[in-house]
Amino acid sequence: MRRIAAVATLAGVLALAGAGCTASDEPDAVPATVAAAGPREDGPDPSILPTAADAGVATRLAADVVPPTNRWYSALAFGDPGLPVFPAPLSFQAVDGGFAMGLTRPDPQPAAILAPAVAELTVTVAGASGFGEVTAAGPVGVTLTTGPVELTLAQGVPVVAVTSDGGAEATLSTPFEAAGDDLATATIGDTEYGIALDRAAVDGTSLALDPGGSAQLFAVPEGGDAASFATALGPVAAGADASFALGEAATTTIDYADEPTVVAVPAARAEGLDCGLGSYATIHGTYEVCRASSVSWDVPLVEPSAALDLGGLTGAQRDAIAAAFAADAGAEPELPADTYFGAKALYRLANLLQVADALGEDAFAEQLQGTLETQLDLWGAADGCAERAERCFTYDPTLRGVVGLATAFGSEQFNDHHFHYGYLLYAAAVAGARDPELAERIGPVMDLVAEDIAAPGTSDAFPVRRAFDPVEGHSWASGISPFADGNNQESSSEAALAWNAVALWADLRGDDALGASARWMLSAESEAATRLWLAPDLTGLDGYAHPIVAIEWGAKRDYATWFSDDPAAMLGIQVIPAQPAAAGYLAAVPADRIVAAVDEAWGQTTPSQFADYLLMYRALAGDEERAAAWAEAIELPDSAIDDGDSRTWMLAWIAAAGRSAGS
Repeated sequence: MRRIAAVATLAGVLALAGAGCTASDEPDAVPATVAAAGPREDGPDPSILPTAADAGVATRLAADVVPPTNRWYSALAFGDPGLPVFPAPLSFQAVDGGFAMGLTRPDPQPAAILAPAVAELTVTVAGASGFGEVTAAGPVGVTLTTGPVELTLAQGVPVVAVTSDGGAEATLSTPFEAAGDDLATATIGDTEYGIALDRAAVDGTSLALDPGGSAQLFAVPEGGDAASFATALGPVAAGADASFALGEAATTTIDYADEPTVVAVPAARAEGLDCGLGSYATIHGTYEVCRASSVSWDVPLVEPSAALDLGGLTGAQRDAIAAAFAADAGAEPELPADTYFGAKALYRLANLLQVADALGEDAFAEQLQGTLETQLDLWGAADGCAERAERCFTYDPTLRGVVGLATAFGSEQFNDHHFHYGYLLYAAAVAGARDPELAERIGPVMDLVAEDIAAPGTSDAFPVRRAFDPVEGHSWASGISPFADGNNQESSSEAALAWNAVALWADLRGDDALGASARWMLSAESEAATRLWLAPDLTGLDGYAHPIVAIEWGAKRDYATWFSDDPAAMLGIQVIPAQPAAAGYLAAVPADRIVAAVDEAWGQTTPSQFADYLLMYRALAGDEERAAAWAEAIELPDSAIDDGDSRTWMLAWIAAAGRSAGS
């Protein structure tokens, strides 16, 4: 997954950050880094930006909690109350004066794998009303305070924990019976539920907690029993958090508690853990139930990159790319002004600039750099939104983040920020590496843009790594998640672009903490893109009829997109925008699965959308497929090339695909 940068002008900052390889093909030394989300004392100051317009989002948050947008549990904090969230394999939803929970079960259908919320057990708390208030929020878990009790959920811990400092009473919707010391059980439908008690008692439908007591509610796993589960439970995972290490691999560690407790992990992460407590069926396959205080796993380290390896071009390839470049660089299309399409257009220009340098097209390179500088100076002006309503940024002090104007796709509610800002930061890193004075001018604003989506530490101004879920290994795209199926993410590839771009920008700015954190997210997101979207293991999920997944949700996996029912869209949105750092992980998908996915997406005629990205993906499946993709790309109509792509970049990508597939 490491490539040699071919662009001489990036030999300083970006060659080290982007190529990941020396001229002798020996990997650059990657210093071992271990980091958790400590205080971000030297983070950028958002007060330089104008204040954003009120997004009109209802919140249920304690005053000292940084709003947790883009989390798996965001619906607990924002919008209409009562929507479920999904600490796998359970579902949980706040109800008036309490909560409802249940064990979800996967139901594979031809175009979706479903596991909707199950409200089999309802708990009503005496003295509570309303839907609770989020009083603690982090990347792994959340605490919801409802009257006199605190409800703790942590992704990876298959329990709903109820605690109370001063004591509390609650009513259960189903009577439970004692099943031994400090354990009560009940069977609801086909599921046995248990309640592990500490300074608490159950009598039929009555639950009583003494001061400082707790009740941990769970569904008994298949092949397990309530007594063993309850015995294995440790302290409530209220302080669950994530850390990472970078070395030969990228390592994620989730610390749940100081003492071992029960965790539910994908089977691939169970090696070395004390398992044997049973298993759960989930939309992602079998989860093993184990006893551990922490869980760690490795994924391949992916180094950031802003250049393709074009060192081995044949004469015919170079001629074709040069001809395409002359047409692409000579055209001057109108640049959009919103945060998605506007930023995407600058990404396109940045890649043309990279190819210009590789081809020695100095005059065109100067022209492209000039256009980028003009546009980036607009986006990078701290007071831009005081003067205009587009190509500028504001700061939202309520939701604690940077909002660009003009907004797009609900970005004012923090939807898709990492998708939008990845394009812009990539362009800023490429152009800024060529002109340090530009980087200095736009630096304060672009630092804030990066901080919005990827802050590596805690502060009052931004949530830590806003969109990234360290347990799932990928990001969530919806800001407030107003859906019955939880949060979701469609474009795994644009998420990977975001972390590549943040790492490139951080290296340019000398922000080591941000750069290391971004490398971790880039590595994890890349692995998740193959594991969940592009090459999913569908063992035990017979009935789902497609080789890929197009949207990941908390409660389902969809073969669908937000914008099209065309099969080309399902796959194309997982390849767009074919950025350099994606070549390695896309090439890691087995060739037969690449071919099967492209065949399904392409259909009988050339798709009207994403045909370019399908050819670029196909080119990673071997020499024969690469040759066929090249021939198709030469003849592909201009109308079939995405607005973030160019024929130049498409051909350059395909030409470099053999080296990507072999790296």
